[in-house]
Amino acid sequence: MKSAKFPEAISKVFQTQYFNLYRPLETWYDKGLLFSAIILSLAAGVPLPIIGVIFGKIINDFPPDENALETRLLQLIGVATAYFFITWGWATCWGMVGEKVARGLRERVLQKAIGMDMTYFEVEGADIAHRLTADTQTIQLGVSEKCGLFLQSIAYFIAAFTTGFSLNARLTGILFVAVIPPMAIVVIYGTTMLSKYAQRAQNESAKASSIAEGAIGAVQVVQAFGALDRLAEEHLKFMGPAVSNGIWKGVCGALMLGTVYFVAYAANSLAFYEGSRIITSGGFDAAQGAGMVYTVVFLILDASFVIGQFGPFLQTFALAAAAGENVLAIIDHPDPIINIHSKDGIILPVDNHGMDIQLKNVSFAYPARPAARVLNNITLNFKAGTLTAIVGPSGSGKSTIASLLLRFYDLNSGSITISGHDVRSLNLKDYRSRLALVDQEPVLFAGTVMDNIRHGLLQKPNIVEEEILRRCYEAARDANAYDFIMRLPQGFDTKVGGAGATQLSGGQRQRIAIARAIVGDPAVLILDEPTSALDATGEALVLEALERATSAAGRTTIMIAHRLATVKAADTITVMAEGQVMEQGNHEELMARNGAYYELVEAQKLLSLGPSRSSLETKVGEVDTSVSVPKLELLQDFVAETQSLNEVNIGYSVGSLIRRTLEISKPDRWLISLGLFGCIVTGGIITGESIIFGNLISTLNDRSDKQKLKSRTSFFSLMFFVLSLIAFMAYTTSGSAFGIVSERLIRRIRDKSLRTILRQDISWFESPEHSPAHLMSMISMDTGHLSGLSGVILGTIFTVLVSMAGGITLAHIVAWKVAVVILAAVPIMIASGFLRIRILSELEQRHETAYLGAARLAKEACDGIRTVAALGKEYNVIDQYREAIEKPYRDSLKFIIIGNVWLALSLAITYFVYAFAYWWGAKQVRVGFCSPLDFFIVLPALLFSAQASGQICSLAPEFTRAKTAASNVFKLHDQKPTIDRGGDGNYSPVHAHTEIQGKVEFRDVRFTYKSRPNNPVLQGLSLTVQPGQFVALVGPSGAGKSSAIGLLERFYDVDSGAVLVDGSNIRDMGVRDHRRRISLVSQEACLFPGSVAFNIGLGTSRDFTHEDITQVCKMCGIHDFIMSLPEGYETSCGTNGSQLSGGQKQRVALARALIRDPEILLLDEATSALDSHSENLVKKAIQAASRGRTCIAVAHRLASIQHADLIYVLDDGRVVEYGTHTELLAMDGVYASMSWQQTLT
Repeated sequence: MKSAKFPEAISKVFQTQYFNLYRPLETWYDKGLLFSAIILSLAAGVPLPIIGVIFGKIINDFPPDENALETRLLQLIGVATAYFFITWGWATCWGMVGEKVARGLRERVLQKAIGMDMTYFEVEGADIAHRLTADTQTIQLGVSEKCGLFLQSIAYFIAAFTTGFSLNARLTGILFVAVIPPMAIVVIYGTTMLSKYAQRAQNESAKASSIAEGAIGAVQVVQAFGALDRLAEEHLKFMGPAVSNGIWKGVCGALMLGTVYFVAYAANSLAFYEGSRIITSGGFDAAQGAGMVYTVVFLILDASFVIGQFGPFLQTFALAAAAGENVLAIIDHPDPIINIHSKDGIILPVDNHGMDIQLKNVSFAYPARPAARVLNNITLNFKAGTLTAIVGPSGSGKSTIASLLLRFYDLNSGSITISGHDVRSLNLKDYRSRLALVDQEPVLFAGTVMDNIRHGLLQKPNIVEEEILRRCYEAARDANAYDFIMRLPQGFDTKVGGAGATQLSGGQRQRIAIARAIVGDPAVLILDEPTSALDATGEALVLEALERATSAAGRTTIMIAHRLATVKAADTITVMAEGQVMEQGNHEELMARNGAYYELVEAQKLLSLGPSRSSLETKVGEVDTSVSVPKLELLQDFVAETQSLNEVNIGYSVGSLIRRTLEISKPDRWLISLGLFGCIVTGGIITGESIIFGNLISTLNDRSDKQKLKSRTSFFSLMFFVLSLIAFMAYTTSGSAFGIVSERLIRRIRDKSLRTILRQDISWFESPEHSPAHLMSMISMDTGHLSGLSGVILGTIFTVLVSMAGGITLAHIVAWKVAVVILAAVPIMIASGFLRIRILSELEQRHETAYLGAARLAKEACDGIRTVAALGKEYNVIDQYREAIEKPYRDSLKFIIIGNVWLALSLAITYFVYAFAYWWGAKQVRVGFCSPLDFFIVLPALLFSAQASGQICSLAPEFTRAKTAASNVFKLHDQKPTIDRGGDGNYSPVHAHTEIQGKVEFRDVRFTYKSRPNNPVLQGLSLTVQPGQFVALVGPSGAGKSSAIGLLERFYDVDSGAVLVDGSNIRDMGVRDHRRRISLVSQEACLFPGSVAFNIGLGTSRDFTHEDITQVCKMCGIHDFIMSLPEGYETSCGTNGSQLSGGQKQRVALARALIRDPEILLLDEATSALDSHSENLVKKAIQAASRGRTCIAVAHRLASIQHADLIYVLDDGRVVEYGTHTELLAMDGVYASMSWQQTLT
């Protein structure tokens, strides 16, 4: 979220719905809590001016007699005690208010969002998870403790100036005019400039991060094409403007801080000078003097600094108001027409099987694209108890019909009737309970297998537990899922959903989804491309399950598919194109017409010799449907072992981390030296201030010689002004120097980190700790935290050390007996500062992390909103969410009550220390061990420096983050890959010594992924690819096809055996030189942020021209399309190619592969995710590209490789058959079985 500028912040708080954020406080108890918080916050601003007055009276009569001192100290202790209880009260009340507001908003947001229709999610696209996490956290910060601090600051400001004017209006007025306007200007202008440069830096850094994120997410592509250097340079190019704006931000911050200190010390100079004039002119009562000057200066300057806090406070409230607009926009959104919460509408009879469905003259356009009509006046009938298939190319409107039947949207015109009732007249909740949906991408929710299946019974609440279990087991059997579920580690109690779903294959997830769909015995079953992403074996198992599911008596089944082999047995097949019905009939009727369906069939047709059905059943029956999920303990043992063997696991000392950080910043060593010099000066300022302060107080208290008072006060006031100039120069210099060093350090570390990551072995990325999200966090966040070791943290440490050393030394030189005793109290002040920061940090961290589990649940539901709506799971989600936030809410309330005791104590204890210091100092002055001058030098020398040392405490969380970040980053930098060691080894380039042919051999190759040590992937794989051959690798999932491609690219090394290219073992070759001969086109066409030309050019490290790019694009059949784009070849592809369709992305990826003119072209499922039309375009491009070079293709659509020169059939990590398509069919073996599963005739 963009930072609000200061002038805008004020208006934003009062012109937006900020005060509506308190809407969840509905009960009298909640409103009373808010009222108490406000009153206590205002009351908390009063004790400090009273304490200032007490200090003044002590100073004025110093050293007072014992009775007077005892009275003053008792007053001070009493006020400090009251301050403790008031502070605890307002902090606790505001903390509870914040929790209640955030909880109420979270519940309302989810309840509203989960009941919205699909139009809302498409058109408005609200990120519900973001609203429930980041936005509610921002709101909570703006309606909790910071409100109390803000109100306290206002009350203190008013009370301080009221006290000042009552003591001496003239001095207070002079200080008001001298301090308030400059402070206001500094805060307003400085905050505006900081926000401007911070936003610019953030925007530019985001561009660089998109490059890094794309590269890490497609690391195989980066390594395959040797694109590391070009992408790293592109990342560095975008970092340049980010660094420049970051430097300006640092300089502005340094100037702002320097100016604030200049105004403060200059105001001290003016105040004491004017105070002396007032005293000598009789402006004060004879009983008043230095103490009253001190009180006025102390209160007015301290209150003036409060103005500087208004900016951050108002900015927090403005951000909360902005976040509140987003959140309240959801809560106040008008109820949708398609309202799941509505109780209106007709409820159909309970036994309403045999539902006839009719679409009559239906036209529809998605609300997000109202001009693009998807369905155009279509009429369809789905008869009760029949299976109807809908086929056609992408964009023809097939899935749209499924969405309309489930009433995710309403029609633009026409009608849909269910058993004679218009669907809009039916009760929505009851209607959807009679339908079930199986989507192309099955959504499993976090929980067990049993939890996911029983979600299909959510709308049947009156079933007893025994009946639920019986139905779930029966549905699992009908879905062909029972056997593999029982082989899972905990059977039906195995955790799946979310990240857990990665334990299951696509077919297994799909079969669980089918079980969930049929467990409720739906009247209508809708199957939306349920097998499109599965291989032949997985598809066969799912089809068998669907055959059982659709055979239920009276059930109306609608299947949408683009693999026509899955719909041959349908009672009716509807062919659609461009939103219209082209043909209808069964398979035989449509084939006889030689129309649109016939053309689709021919596009997917296999040259089958027709193996027997019994052969197919045998082969499918032999497939092992078990899933191999290692036990948690074994996996943990293995991960620990792998990390100990393959990763650098070094404990870094703080000294070594700082040394390495400074080593990286070596080019900026003169700036570091300049910054450290500035810090030494700023640390010494407190020592100078103590001497000046002590002399001024003692001089103003001695009114025996007015001329001497004037001259000495003028001199030391001038010294205060000189100190203000020194402070301005020192703070500006140190802040600017370290700001520049930090930004340059971030750029260097980000660059080195990205290069190191992209050079690691592919196996390294299989660890959850090295996921793209974790690595991007390291690049984006850890580098920023680490920079503090050479910037703010290092500078603050130097400042505090110099300040403490100077203060302690000065105090012992001046009056060691006073210093020794007061010094014992210094750790208490330091500890109180640490405690205060610790509590505030923990509160903030709790706000950020306490509700992450609940947020994941809500995100899961919103991401799978189609499935949630289809299952009628809305109320279940709301109940689960309320349950998920209840415990963290209770824990937070408990922490607020207890934690704020320590927070209030840390704020009040300082005044108890001052009371002790005045008592001991007065006692020493009375007995003659020191003079008042000595005491007033020792007191600020020790206590001011102790308070300043609190800066180190405030940096404790930042230092911890910096240390952790530095350890993470340097651990990464020390990580060495085993495959790519940064050079081409001892192997001379192939072009120099060997005739390039492109022959590939696998000789008895055995291989196991390190992340799955108990599951061998290749078990003696041997095959040969002759130069110029087009060879296909086919087989079931897990057979080792893609693993063979990975080994040939040398993403991994074999465990035993050898992979040879042109007779040479690829392990003896330099990895980069080897990869220059190979190009890879994967199933997922990974494109990077940048132009089309940039993405294609990443395919080669040699020099190339624009003509080279256009030539390969023409070969891939995409040149004309690119030229039709707004900027031609310079058109941006968007993030991961988001501006292009799947087929277009795949052809750009093919052009990228061809521009390097490889001897070997690898195609890994290059067309599996495309529809028939896009697949045909890509197949033509591949046929043109494969001429004259060795080509190895992995595929599970056999139609795409039936013309290959040689086909190897892999199963269980070895070759089980090989030959041409015709030869393999004649064998009537594994390949013939796979062919039968996909055949269309």
